[in-house]
Amino acid sequence: MTPIFVSAHQRATRTLLNEISTGRLRPGEKLNEVSLAARLEVSRNTLREAFISLEDYGVVARKPHRGVWVTLPDEELIDEIFRLRSLLEPAVLQWSVGLDIDELHECVQDGQLAKEAHDHDAVGDANQRFHAIIVEGSGSAYAEEMMTRVLAMMRLLFIQVSAEHHGFHYPYVELNEEIAVLVESGQREQAAEKMRTYLEQSRNELRELLSSPAEGP
Repeated sequence: MTPIFVSAHQRATRTLLNEISTGRLRPGEKLNEVSLAARLEVSRNTLREAFISLEDYGVVARKPHRGVWVTLPDEELIDEIFRLRSLLEPAVLQWSVGLDIDELHECVQDGQLAKEAHDHDAVGDANQRFHAIIVEGSGSAYAEEMMTRVLAMMRLLFIQVSAEHHGFHYPYVELNEEIAVLVESGQREQAAEKMRTYLEQSRNELRELLSSPAEGP
C-alpha cells in the first residue's frame, strides 16, 4: 500500500498522532520543541508545521509565547468523531473482504486478560487496536490515516475518562467479542448493526461521564 505521509512534516505529524493514540503523549502534557525535534530528527520549523496540523486535528493547543500542549477535543468534535466512525466502521464490517478475523480475536483475548488483571490502560489499548484493525480491513490507506487521527482524539478522551471512571472500557470487551464472532460466522450485516448501536452507546456514555463528577477512590 502506498504511504500517504512522505514529507518530513507529514512523518512528524503521523508519529505524534501515533504517540497520542497509544497514550505516550497525554492530555495536558507540554510538548518540548527542542527535544521533540531532536528525537524525530526534523528541524524546529518542520515540527512547528506538524504542530499546526495537529492543532487542526484538535489534539494540541498552541499558545503564543507559551508553547504547545496536548489537549482534549470539545463536545462538537466528539460528535463529529462518532458520526464518522458510525459511517466507516459498520461499512467495513458489512462489506470489506480484508478483515483479519484472527487479529480481531487476538484483541478480544488481550482485552479479556487485561480486564481480569484490572489493567485499565491495557483494556483501552486492546479496544483501540480492535477498532484500528477493523478500519485496516477496508484496504484503504486514506481510511487508515483518517482513523489514526480519530484514535488519537479518542485516546485523549479515554485517558481522562478512565482516570476518573475506572473500568470504562470493560463492557466493550464483551461487545468486541460479539462482533468478532458475528464476523467469523459470516453474519456481517448483524455485525455492522451491532457496531452502530455500540458506537451510539459509547458516544452517549462518554458525553455523560465527561460531564459527571469523578468516582471516589
